[in-house]
Amino acid sequence: MTDRPDETATPRDTDELTDAVTELGATDTDRLETVQQRNESLEERLPGPEDLPRTQGSPGQG
Repeated sequence: MTDRPDETATPRDTDELTDAVTELGATDTDRLETVQQRNESLEERLPGPEDLPRTQGSPGQG
């Protein structure tokens, strides 16, 4: 369970989905490159193992 609201709870209509895909680029190649760049950007911002908080105890303790 997450703290974020589920953005997929409301179904999108065809026009909204078409607009969202069109905004990624004019061609399939452009769209794939845009998605790849966004994924790389997200990967760069992910914390490394040394950045994650340490917890005390075991997962079974609560």
